Amino acid sequence: MTTYEDLTPYAYSPEVTGPVVNVGWLGPESRFEVGEPEPGFAEALSALVRFHRVRVTRGWHPCRLCGPGAAYPVSEPDGDEEVTLGSAEIDVPGTGVVYAAPNLVHHYVVRHHYRPPAVFVRAVLARAEASAGAWEETKRSLSVGTPLRGEIHSYHVTGLWFDLPDHPDVDAFVPNDLYGPDGVGENREHVAFHVPVDAVVVGHSDRERRVLLRV
Repeated sequence: MTTYEDLTPYAYSPEVTGPVVNVGWLGPESRFEVGEPEPGFAEALSALVRFHRVRVTRGWHPCRLCGPGAAYPVSEPDGDEEVTLGSAEIDVPGTGVVYAAPNLVHHYVVRHHYRPPAVFVRAVLARAEASAGAWEETKRSLSVGTPLRGEIHSYHVTGLWFDLPDHPDVDAFVPNDLYGPDGVGENREHVAFHVPVDAVVVGHSDRERRVLLRV
């Protein structure tokens, strides 16, 4: 993975425009401040790398700070599970600027004691708080039993991804056993993809910040 000094203009992905700067693009040659993270920062950063991934890649970048023999891909504890890092970035809005960081930044903070710029720390804390608040508002506005109309757009081994035109930022999902009277089963030919269908909210997954639907 390419390395950049903190707060220099972002250039890793050419499609990104605007006032975007680098944070946390580290390698063996990087020099950075070390120390314990600010209270709540590691937890806030963990939430962002889990729920706000952008520019996802097919493979994983290793941690070049860990040295030979390091675990690959890199993963870090996240509650009772783990989050795999090295295949995406996060964009964190600040004041008049966006901070672009590889999601490995979480690993750098908790394992290598990297201390990012203070402006990035403040931006992460604010973004994580706003994100958590938005999820709580989603659960209130789309409570269990709420009827919805949308389209099934793709299949996953565990269910169906659902688009909600009136709630474009909501991650909505239909588990396999909640599609129709018999579920999806082994045959997807009867699934109505890309046509308007009615659904109802049956639950919420805090783990994925996902609204669960029955169709």
